[in-house]
Formats: sequence, C-alpha cells, structure tokens
Amino acid sequence: MKKLYLSIAMMFSAGALQAGQFCELDGTEMFTCTLKGGTRGVEVCNAVWANGTKAAYGFFKSNGTVEKEILQDMATITATPWNGMGSFMSDSVTFDGGGGYAYEVWWGSERGAGATEMGGINVLKNGALIADIPCDAGSVNSDLSSLIELIEAAQ
Repeated sequence: MKKLYLSIAMMFSAGALQAGQFCELDGTEMFTCTLKGGTRGVEVCNAVWANGTKAAYGFFKSNGTVEKEILQDMATITATPWNGMGSFMSDSVTFDGGGGYAYEVWWGSERGAGATEMGGINVLKNGALIADIPCDAGSVNSDLSSLIELIEAAQ
C-alpha cells in the first residue's frame, strides 16, 4: 500500500517545478519561482557549497535541465534594496552573464497583510532591457533582502 501512495505522489509531481531543482536543498534558497506557466523556473541561492562568498543564479526547465547558471562573488553582484519609501516594496539582485548580458532577479509586493508577491527576471544587454519574464502568479518565494545584506557585507 505504501508503494502505491509513493507511486501516485511521484506521478502527480512529475514535471512540476519545485524549490531545490537548482540550489542544494540546504536552506540557501533566497529566491524561487516558476515562469512561463511552470515550464521554466529560476532559483537564486547563497552558494555556501562554493569556496568563498558567492551567490548562484539558475534558470532551468521543468525537467530540471539547467539553461543558464551563474556563480558569482557576492562582492561583484549589483544589489538594489527597497528604499523604504512608498507602499510598494521591492528588492533586486543583478548577476553578470558575460558578453554584456545581465540577469536582474526582482521581488515586489504592496505593503500590508495579504498582499500578493510578484517577481521575475529582467534580461539586460549592455544595460538595456531586452526581456521581462514575470514569475507565475503565486509561485514567488523570496528572501532577497537577506541576500542583499550578505552582498553588502561582502562589498
């Protein structure tokens, strides 16, 4: 009977993106969300498994195939914390993708209980926005503010 329940659970979870498909499941996930109707995902993590103070960015397919991976020293990551003003809170971190490309992962939410969290990826080429990929509604899990604190400490 136990095997039957396990088989059913595996059937329903196949193809669904879950946190930890890119980052190691050790509590270092600082941002996760699904994109494009669950066919893609993004994770940002504190890469404690790497030597030094680094953060990792991973963009992957629903089957776990990594399409873009960046491991970067925290001291070189651009971080934009919420400035404390207004009713919309937002944080972002930008990874250098090489060749003039950058990947800005952002999170935002209105202040107040029950507010919907939003997020996404802005793809930049030589500083110009070339793509805005929003997270699927309800899929955002963010602790970018803690990552920004680590980045600022490394700088």
